Amino acid sequence: MSNPKSTTATGLVDAANGRAVRRHTDTGAYFVKASGTAHFWGRVLDAVVFLVGYSVLAVIAAVVRQSMMNSGSALGYNDGAWLTIYVVLWFVGLFVYGMIWGTVGSVGDAAAGMRSVRIKDGTTAGAWLGGWRAICWSFFPFFVVMVIAAAFSGGSGDTWDPKFAAVDRRSGLAQGMPPIPDPKAAAAQKAAAAEQEGLPNLYGQRPDARP
Repeated sequence: MSNPKSTTATGLVDAANGRAVRRHTDTGAYFVKASGTAHFWGRVLDAVVFLVGYSVLAVIAAVVRQSMMNSGSALGYNDGAWLTIYVVLWFVGLFVYGMIWGTVGSVGDAAAGMRSVRIKDGTTAGAWLGGWRAICWSFFPFFVVMVIAAAFSGGSGDTWDPKFAAVDRRSGLAQGMPPIPDPKAAAAQKAAAAEQEGLPNLYGQRPDARP
């Protein structure tokens, strides 16, 4: 299996922030990944927004249940039914937020100046796939560990799916600035070329030397 990092490398860097410029494998278009820090805080904001929204729904459900209990409805006293309702609200809320994330971008994307796109062609996930990807947020402890690891490693892949990347929409490339050659790569190539040129003169021999 190919490594997305190696298959999209270009040897270029962004003129504004110096981060590596990569290439969508199918279209050949350039892109710059969001920084690990931006990706981390963007996803934290997404989690906070969702939890706040879910809390509002849970409070509304609790008010409805209390009203049913006051009116003597048997459903209001059914703990199992209400637990199921809360669980359904959790996953439905995630799916709806994911639909937004997969089409126009999430709140975290907007705040961090990034957008989750496919590495192969730069397209977004769309509503259906975006919803299912957001369901993965239900594994919240695993999600937090992976995002923190991405932040410390400087990566910004979309955590659990190597087919997607968080693209920096505030990079110089996104603002129309052409990328520039990576100085480190250029220096390494120059050093390698100099070393290769010096090989024929090892031990004082020239390329046309005769034994």
